[in-house]
Amino acid sequence: MTKAAEFFHLFFTEDMVSNICKHTNSYANEHIISGSHKSYTQSDGSWKDTTPEEINRLMALLIYFGLVKVGVNTDRYWSTKSLYYGLWARSIMSRIRFRALMALLHVVDPAAENPDDKLRKVESFIDHFKSRCLALYQPRQQLAIDERMVKSRHRSGIRQYIKDKPTKWGIKLWVLADSSNGYTIDFNVYIGKAAGRDVSVHGLGYDVVVHLMQNFFNQGYHLYIDNFYTSTVLVKYLFQQGVPTTGTIRENSRGFPANMKDGSQWSKAANVERGSMRWERDPPVLALQWLDNKVVSMLTTIENANDSIQVKRKTKTAGVWSTKVVQQPKAIATYNKYMNAVDRSDQILATNNVLRKCMRWWKTLFFHLIDIAVVNSFILFREHQAQFPDNEDLHRTADYSLAHFREEIVRNICGFPEYCEEPPVSTTPISKKVDPEAFKSVHMPVFTEEKKNCVVCYKESKVQRQVYSTCSAPMCRGKHMHVTKERNCFQVFHSREYHNP
Repeated sequence: MTKAAEFFHLFFTEDMVSNICKHTNSYANEHIISGSHKSYTQSDGSWKDTTPEEINRLMALLIYFGLVKVGVNTDRYWSTKSLYYGLWARSIMSRIRFRALMALLHVVDPAAENPDDKLRKVESFIDHFKSRCLALYQPRQQLAIDERMVKSRHRSGIRQYIKDKPTKWGIKLWVLADSSNGYTIDFNVYIGKAAGRDVSVHGLGYDVVVHLMQNFFNQGYHLYIDNFYTSTVLVKYLFQQGVPTTGTIRENSRGFPANMKDGSQWSKAANVERGSMRWERDPPVLALQWLDNKVVSMLTTIENANDSIQVKRKTKTAGVWSTKVVQQPKAIATYNKYMNAVDRSDQILATNNVLRKCMRWWKTLFFHLIDIAVVNSFILFREHQAQFPDNEDLHRTADYSLAHFREEIVRNICGFPEYCEEPPVSTTPISKKVDPEAFKSVHMPVFTEEKKNCVVCYKESKVQRQVYSTCSAPMCRGKHMHVTKERNCFQVFHSREYHNP
């Protein structure tokens, strides 16, 4: 493997893309037969089945949207105005087809959805995707678990709010990531408290960590977590499973040493200065507290209380700022180094992401999976480069970045050259001027049993008004239009000015 798209398709495999095609076609035909989404059909009223190639081009187009931003309205990507004419969206897919696929996209079998499952629209697809993330990469020793917010303002029972996150509203994921590079190893979607899922007596944080780490027990991994998850019971259990752990903890947590729960009073004592530390051991757990700007409490089964490093801190004395060197426990220094894996992964994912506003919340998750696939495949590409330094096909420029990798994915899927002097070619044939002589045929209004949108109303105002009236002439077949005293679209449609403005 030497191309970016080949690494990307390790996550969106051929089988997964084929299943998207199958389920999308099933969902589309079901809705079209029921009478909805008529505007996305062919001239004969049928749905044009999508193909794996088209779904790949759809994902390439979404990645392209993340690279080239022209505003909220996606119609600008297909605009023929001078400022937008050089955009390549029209060479990837037509605007109408893009709208049709986005409206009728489905990634699970619509006939097998369980109405009681909040994740029914995407769960089986996510499970398959997560299995790829786990199977394709062997993490390094340091791992971290934290929350990730996928930005969304949709209205559903799974939308969450976290005030301390840069993205405060959205879909919350519990994420296991590699601290060395931000690779997303595994994740679970939080669907709320009242979701019919059991929580053990040890609490939600305990269950989240144990579930995400169960594939990594007794393999020598170290885990870093924050105070939402950390408890004495969890840290001891993980140690028994061969996973030494370090995590910050709240003083009032059950199992935290009782004589260390007075952190605020301890920090105000006369003999306690910035950089002071106290600790207590309950084998194999070490509980320690360190005074920085405030008291930091921590549990660890990795570090000991004797190792420390020197760090610089700014202090203000008599209105004058100065730098002071204080002692910092090595446990805290190591925690600060490795705990930011998920935040680091979030920052990488936010760069040129494909996330877009949409009415269906599960599509937000689908967009996020594309971003995870791009970032994880980029990390695998870099690992492959390091493993085969003599392979010239893997060589890239010195400034090759994730953005360049995204560009390469789009080019590989769509067959575009890296450099091009010619303007983009449209996938939609350019409409020709109507021959005025064509209107010498007999055009008579007739009425059908099938109701369709008036083509004139839709062209002028994008309003869907369905009528039974159409035209008898062969060249007008399939075109419905109003024939009433109040709205004579039949006359407008058959004017030369309408077709040759």
